[in-house]
Amino acid sequence: MGISKKTFTVIAILAMADVLVMAVPFYLKNVISSVVISESLGILPSQFSQANSIYGYVSLPSYFIGGWLADKISLKKLTLVGLASIGVVGLWYGFIPFIATAKVIQVYLIFALWSFITCFIFWAALWKLLSEQGKPEENGKLNGIHGSLNGLIGTVIIAIAYLVFFLFGTVWKSSLGDWAFPALVFIFTGFIIANCFLIFFFVPEDKTTKKDGESDFSLKSFKNILFNWKIWLVSILILGVYLYQSGLSIFVTYMQDVLLITASLVVVFGILRTYLFRFFFSTYFGKMADKSQKYILFIIIGLAVASVLCLIAVIVPGFSENSFTNMSKGSKTLVQVSVVTMYLGLGITCWALVTNRWATIYVINISQKDYGMAVGFISLIAFSADAWFWQIDSILLKNLGSEAGHVDNKLANQISIIIILCFGLLAMIAGGVLIYATKKEAQKNLSKQVLTN
Repeated sequence: MGISKKTFTVIAILAMADVLVMAVPFYLKNVISSVVISESLGILPSQFSQANSIYGYVSLPSYFIGGWLADKISLKKLTLVGLASIGVVGLWYGFIPFIATAKVIQVYLIFALWSFITCFIFWAALWKLLSEQGKPEENGKLNGIHGSLNGLIGTVIIAIAYLVFFLFGTVWKSSLGDWAFPALVFIFTGFIIANCFLIFFFVPEDKTTKKDGESDFSLKSFKNILFNWKIWLVSILILGVYLYQSGLSIFVTYMQDVLLITASLVVVFGILRTYLFRFFFSTYFGKMADKSQKYILFIIIGLAVASVLCLIAVIVPGFSENSFTNMSKGSKTLVQVSVVTMYLGLGITCWALVTNRWATIYVINISQKDYGMAVGFISLIAFSADAWFWQIDSILLKNLGSEAGHVDNKLANQISIIIILCFGLLAMIAGGVLIYATKKEAQKNLSKQVLTN
């Protein structure tokens, strides 16, 4: 892979931290239906979507300031503090099923704390630690290796956690059923504690002082970013990518509760999409994009493929309330197979997009001084979907469904998926404009050089 064993070990430890921080608040709903999670917590599905929306609202300012904080404080200390704090909040979350009073408010508060810790303290430090492991031109490969290890480690951890959840909730339901969801959460917490020790002992701390020209917060940098129209286009491009990445969790509920696919199969599909496909395809797609150096075109093609797959998955069950339930057994099976195939195809495409999304910043020639500010601003726009998308999903579930799962929430799920599709198409347009503009700019610069010579 072109890296030392020591560097590979550091990337693996950071990949494990990435898995654990995102597993419970976000990736868990990629393998288990949101209806099942909300029932385990003792709240409504719309309230669970609202909790995810609160995570997004809190993250908006946190993303923007987090990059500045990472320039001021030891990256290793920030990573450790963030990871350990996530573990403490995770313990609280695990006990929610046993709490009778103010349950919903506590879930909202937990997701707000998770967001603040992750986005303000943890993320910028983690990604900066990762970026220090290679050169800028190796961005795709570095993120690809990290993504592959993230997928492998995530597959193992979620498989262990879900096995316990399944055994407690099904095989030993009479004696341990109430502990099924808490045990699943506590397993992640245990891995978080172990990962903190790994970071402390094996991840080297860069004690060098901040170099001249490195990113810092200033009104001049903010102005440079705010009035750079290319930054806005990249933000829209990454927004489209992120919606496919995070919004695909809607498909889990869609497959299990609307298309009535067996829960255990949905979990397997979710693990494949969320973790195992990341292991198999991230490094490959990272190297492919690095070889072409056409990161934006690469993402546009991926978005086009994802849009077609998403559209097929939404259309085949029909849009009326009983369009799927009134089908013959053979037609139902065909629809189920079709949607699962589209979902898995979307999973592969998604990781190709995610692996290369940040490489687009290098294409628009952002200076190192403004890089941290650029990442923060793009995150503010692109990851705003965590707030407004899940807010819309909560409203749809509350007004178009019964919140009891099954076919009652069919239309709400389909509309949410269509919203993802629309922003994917918008991102493609933004990418196309960006390619055209950068090409014209390159031709203009070349003409100037010819005249100068």
